[in-house]
Amino acid sequence: MKKNKIHQFVILAGFILWNACASTGTPSGGPKDITPPTLMKSVPLQNQLNYNKKKIEIFFNELVSLENPSEKVIVSPPQKIAPTAKAFGNKISVLLADTLLPETTYTIDFTDAIVDYNEKNKFGDYAFSFSTGETVDSLCISGTVLDASNLNPVPGVIIGVHTNLNDTSFNRVPFERISKTSQRGFFTVKGLPEKKFHIFALGDKNRDYHFDQSGESIAFYDSVITPWIEPCQKTDTIWKDSITVDTIMIRNATCYKPDNIILRYFAEDFGRQYLSKRERPSKEKIMLTFGYKSDTLPSLKLLNSKISDWYLLENNPTNDTLTYWITDTIVLSMDTLRLQLDYLKTDSLNNLVSKTDTLKLISRSKGVQNLGSVNKKKKNKEENDNPPPVQHLTLKCTLQDITEINAKPCIQWETPVIRVEGTPWNLYKKKDTTWVKTPCSVLKDSVSLRNYYLVVKWEFGAEYRFDLDSGMVVGLFDKTNDKFSKTFKIRKEEDYSRLIVTVEGIEGSGYVELLDKTDKVLRREKIENRVTDFKYLMPGSYYLRAVEDLNNNFSWDTGNYAEKRQPENVWYNPRILTLRANWDVEESWNVHEYPLLQQKPLELKPKENKK
Repeated sequence: MKKNKIHQFVILAGFILWNACASTGTPSGGPKDITPPTLMKSVPLQNQLNYNKKKIEIFFNELVSLENPSEKVIVSPPQKIAPTAKAFGNKISVLLADTLLPETTYTIDFTDAIVDYNEKNKFGDYAFSFSTGETVDSLCISGTVLDASNLNPVPGVIIGVHTNLNDTSFNRVPFERISKTSQRGFFTVKGLPEKKFHIFALGDKNRDYHFDQSGESIAFYDSVITPWIEPCQKTDTIWKDSITVDTIMIRNATCYKPDNIILRYFAEDFGRQYLSKRERPSKEKIMLTFGYKSDTLPSLKLLNSKISDWYLLENNPTNDTLTYWITDTIVLSMDTLRLQLDYLKTDSLNNLVSKTDTLKLISRSKGVQNLGSVNKKKKNKEENDNPPPVQHLTLKCTLQDITEINAKPCIQWETPVIRVEGTPWNLYKKKDTTWVKTPCSVLKDSVSLRNYYLVVKWEFGAEYRFDLDSGMVVGLFDKTNDKFSKTFKIRKEEDYSRLIVTVEGIEGSGYVELLDKTDKVLRREKIENRVTDFKYLMPGSYYLRAVEDLNNNFSWDTGNYAEKRQPENVWYNPRILTLRANWDVEESWNVHEYPLLQQKPLELKPKENKK
């Protein structure tokens, strides 16, 4: 009996020991650690002079780790060979690989990368400095980088400065001091002397810290900046707990200026021109896609035939998507086409040079069927006696059951239209129970070979019918249209809202864009005599963006550093506008009423920047 009790005790003790080993976390019910690490010492000392070793060690009172050090830890001056930053126990170690420069202040900006090991409490915005000479430079400048086209904060881009004020420094020489923008686009360049600087933002693709690639996005500040310090007061908040304020204290401090620089970030109007895609999706057409817009068209020559006039070219306005419609039946029947393409291509020096490619395009699709062709695969005698169905030239029409008063419906044909015989289209308006013929215009698109637009001065609330007679619109290979009819109504006038905006603060020409809650442009209207008039709007909630239009092309234009031309200015109205049916709303808006950083509504910002 006694032996059995001892055996049970041993089993119970083993179970308790196993359970304790399995539960290695913080005991339940204990307070969560919300205290960040405490700095204990460093080797060398903070701001130590005449330090010429490449290893820096920083010690804390608890285990620490580095979050994403390759992105968050920034060393100035910028290093040709990336430094190594690691956490070991309660120590952060940084090893510099480059040769140290004489008489230079080095700054290791950890931003918010240092956290305690267990709870990830952040040590805070922290930078460590030392000097290889007799002085330490301690000034700094701060600001925000915004996307010039939409005022969104731009995270993760390099900010750099030059004391060499020559305009070519940005293109030829690495930055002297650098920083990087946070998730909210904020930056601070630290360790600066009291000198004059030019400041830039750079989407540095090759990590050489200067602007040497046309594809790199940039920002530049028009004025020379001289950093300074001034006495100021700051607010400290003492909390009773995580949500209750205990005390708000005002303390004297030193403020580093300027701290409100705004850099408007943009990509210059540049793209590499090259043939990115070639295909023959069906027997009757060839599609060529290029990497960037072009002012010229390429030349296409058929190599496996002497036929010269064998296609119609359908190009888009930017000449980067080209469709070649095959019009010759002999070429159409060829399964393989060998082509010579002569075009302009961007070389390694970003110059356009002549390029010749030989293309081999194979079609495995059946394509269009010639009228009068007979299917040779008959299943039975009944099929021999019945002709194949007529293949009509199909269309797509954007007419809706309820059509807007300012609509210009599009009729898009399956292939290019070769000719229109007579007047195949007619428009009727319903009067009581009778359809009365009414004038209409059908206009061919100036670029597309397949698009036609129905242009009519519509009547509010009226009911219309659009008819298209069969066999009068002729496409490729004499394919003709089928009969088409669509009945629709125009929206009533009382269903609409109207927004009249008086705009102040824009010198010269400009326009206003109406936006939805996703920052998408719904309408665009010019500013005329300081007024923009949005007629026939559907009730709902909208936002406004104004755009400076210096060249009056009704489009936002980017900047150019070589020309010292900033991108055209953009402003947001921070207020949401709610429109009701059958109401006119008048809005007065001075685009400079709010600082630029406070203009864009929170709802329109990217999700990660809405905090």
